[in-house]
Amino acid sequence: MKGLSSDVRGIVLGTLIMAAVSTFADAFWAAALPEHRAVYGLVHGALLFGVFGLALAWFVGAARILPWALVGIMVGAFAAVVFYGLFPFVGVAAMLIAWMGLWLAFAQIAERAAAHPEGGARPIIRGIVAAVLSGIGFWMISGIWLGPHDPGALYWRNFAAWSVAFAPGFLALLGGRAER
Repeated sequence: MKGLSSDVRGIVLGTLIMAAVSTFADAFWAAALPEHRAVYGLVHGALLFGVFGLALAWFVGAARILPWALVGIMVGAFAAVVFYGLFPFVGVAAMLIAWMGLWLAFAQIAERAAAHPEGGARPIIRGIVAAVLSGIGFWMISGIWLGPHDPGALYWRNFAAWSVAFAPGFLALLGGRAER
């Protein structure tokens, strides 16, 4: 991707990395976890968003990225707790609420991790835009878990779906952040 600005690289690579990790997690969940348990969801959220925190810190030029991976783990685990706590009251909408909350949190994480913080209202606006746009993308793809999960599932479809879900959020968080 030589010649592309660092924010475009981050948007594209972040989307592809998270789509790949999410697709792998879908395949693992379908093949190795015979039933759904909250503890699986908690571990899933923590690991998935630990990778997200690592990638986001890398793309915003954080001096140290490992602490942000740990923050990502905490945010992912907390989002899982939010999902499981809200599910009895709002059903599958709890997944969308937790998903959008992740983006609001990661906008603040990106600001604190950034080599060149933006300040002002910009990180808050980025978080809101990321939550709304990625929330729409996530809602559009949420059917990928419905129906039977067989080992021969079309995981390329999951990869494409996850790309749709992650791309708007990365665009909102990283767009226009080219190094100054």
